[in-house]
Amino acid sequence: MILNRFRVQSVLLADDDADDRLVFSDVIREIHPKVHLETVSGGVQLLKLLEHFAPDLLFLDLEMPFKNGLECLSEIRNNERLATLPVVVFSSTTRPANIQTAYEMGANLFLIKESTFNQYSAALTTILSLEWKEPEKIKAQYCINGRYAAFS
Repeated sequence: MILNRFRVQSVLLADDDADDRLVFSDVIREIHPKVHLETVSGGVQLLKLLEHFAPDLLFLDLEMPFKNGLECLSEIRNNERLATLPVVVFSSTTRPANIQTAYEMGANLFLIKESTFNQYSAALTTILSLEWKEPEKIKAQYCINGRYAAFS
């Protein structure tokens, strides 16, 4: 596998589900073992880490206790230092209204959690290969007739 195709060198995952964090970590280690990966289990922990660590890409679960993904996204977008941080909302929801809301609140991409390791691997390989220096261009690709769609 040629690793230089990956533009992302550091990734942060915020997800309260330990199994989801483990699978995500396993996929990242397999497809891009040199990436710097940090994981946190909640929104409060995420915002604390972001005070001194800005990854190339943040994967953000929507449903977390104490401070959910949308609350975190709002704080990130309202923080001058983090406002342009590329954010992939990473959720099991398939509801179009939830997807639309996430994009409207500042997500650059919405990834529905995959059900198999191979699907995760394929999705993350593509996402890590995108040009994240211009996240708004990535976001624009998923807006069709004013409605946003999940990554596919």
